[in-house]
Amino acid sequence: MNKTYKHYIKNFLGLILLLVKIFIPYRKRQILSIYFHNPSPIVFERVIRYLTKKGYKFTPLNQFEEVIRTKKLDQKIAVITIDDGFRNNLNLLDIIKKYNVYTTIFVTTSAIEEGNFWFEFVGDKGQSKETITREKIRLKKLDENSFAIEINNLKAKTHLFRTALTEQELIELTTNPLIAIESHTVTHPSMPYISENAQRKELLNSKIILEKLTNKEVNYFAYPMGDYTERLKILAKESGYRLCFSCETIPIELNKLDVFSIPRRCVNDDAGYYEALSKVYGIWDYVKNKISKSE
Repeated sequence: MNKTYKHYIKNFLGLILLLVKIFIPYRKRQILSIYFHNPSPIVFERVIRYLTKKGYKFTPLNQFEEVIRTKKLDQKIAVITIDDGFRNNLNLLDIIKKYNVYTTIFVTTSAIEEGNFWFEFVGDKGQSKETITREKIRLKKLDENSFAIEINNLKAKTHLFRTALTEQELIELTTNPLIAIESHTVTHPSMPYISENAQRKELLNSKIILEKLTNKEVNYFAYPMGDYTERLKILAKESGYRLCFSCETIPIELNKLDVFSIPRRCVNDDAGYYEALSKVYGIWDYVKNKISKSE
């Protein structure tokens, strides 16, 4: 099945889910926690424009933290975050300004220094997406030493054009009152598969590097690939983080919320309009999980 055909199928499924949501035990949510990676401006603006029309207030993380602390919420809010620190995120700035979207970018610091992310080096031209995905999963489960050896070997034989923000671009972003720069580790590992000592270094060093670059406090963290453990949550707290974000798609309920594993819903970089909205509202994942449990 080619990419274009898949795109239309997924968008059609998103439309069907939105149309039948009245038959799903689903409640409208006062808090939407949504994240992107490297979205096209078209995808990003579609979601932001929709949320604006529906009356959601885009809320920075420091204000969201206050809502969590007080458990007081007098209007619908949307928390918008972007993972990794892709250079193409700069193309979203006009949209962010147009809709007054407070946006947090969780940055992987080694990519800022080197120009690319480790997962970009995986796979050869002509390989299927499924094959590349399996290889990424295999690599992320390695310990830090084995992982470093294999990734360095891939980097040595592959040349890529820069895809990550530069240091200067990152510094310039910090002058934008709508943008916050926060931590996404140094090397973007799957944290549960590396040693505790390596986990501490990823948590602390990324914080130190970003604070030095931005001259601002870094208080918030997103787990790479959403992978975390109970021990890792403790280490994050000890490292000085106040909120940590996962990739779980469950609804946010203030009375039950764990501030070191805050759920987020992902919108694909190339998502169709209806696919994106079904993911924003959690309907896509609700149905997907129901199907998985029934198999």
